[in-house]
Amino acid sequence: MNVDAETARIKQLLASLVANPEATIDEYRAVYDDVCATFELPADAAVEAVDADGVPSFWVSAPGASPDSIAIVVHGGGWSMGSATGYQEFGYRLSKAGNLRSLVIDYRLAPEHSYPAPVDDVVSAYRFARAQADVKNVYIVGDSAGGGLVMSALITLRDTGEVLPEAVAVLSPVTDLSGESASLVERAHLDPLPAAVLVEQMGGLYLGGLDRKHPVASPLHGDHSDLPPTFVLVGTDEGLHDDSIRLVDSMKNFGTEVRLEIGEGLPHIWPIFSFHPEALASTERIGAFLRDHGNA
Repeated sequence: MNVDAETARIKQLLASLVANPEATIDEYRAVYDDVCATFELPADAAVEAVDADGVPSFWVSAPGASPDSIAIVVHGGGWSMGSATGYQEFGYRLSKAGNLRSLVIDYRLAPEHSYPAPVDDVVSAYRFARAQADVKNVYIVGDSAGGGLVMSALITLRDTGEVLPEAVAVLSPVTDLSGESASLVERAHLDPLPAAVLVEQMGGLYLGGLDRKHPVASPLHGDHSDLPPTFVLVGTDEGLHDDSIRLVDSMKNFGTEVRLEIGEGLPHIWPIFSFHPEALASTERIGAFLRDHGNA
């Protein structure tokens, strides 16, 4: 397999998301769904629709996956695109790598549902998973805007005094909606996505008029103390690179256990692209990280 060619293919797919800057939200959603439809779900996947306390979701499991561990999967898509259907294949890989069941959720999307609705849905799905019989471990995994929602949900859960996930993983998370990360400009030439514009425009739809440094909606600006072990993955070739670096630095300063992986030459959300060898390898590392922090 030609890794460079597969990386170029990821960048082409990412570029296709913004090929028509005049597109409507519905048109953007259709393109994002088309990209996700290229990730083929294996025939041995067990998929079951479920209502996770009001959040439409899917249980996705690989054969033999342990029923006592659950990973909630929070899809990306700029808070306004993406679906649980499109992330079933990623949920399957996590199930196989982490020996767990994936709960892939359809949180409400902006602009129809701005903050806090998407965060509320992640929190509701987490409570649903935690309440399942004989469950020992609940993890949360999210990419891009979904990764930002994971961090927002952690802050919310901690502040309400609830049992936190055993561990989380976030892939290229969007954490600073003020757009102050230097890489938005410095790495723009490497990124097929106009990340600064997406943060400004789609982030604005999500915030619905809130302060762009809101400590929950824009979680880089929140309190990162007493959070669970966190695995952060980001590529060198993305404008959102510094959102991850700054998040990791802040979490370390607060004393939170955090692991950082930087994919050299890799673009935004590279681990979700099932055809890329580094995506497959990274899923194994995510699964191992979750297992290592779980209760036996």
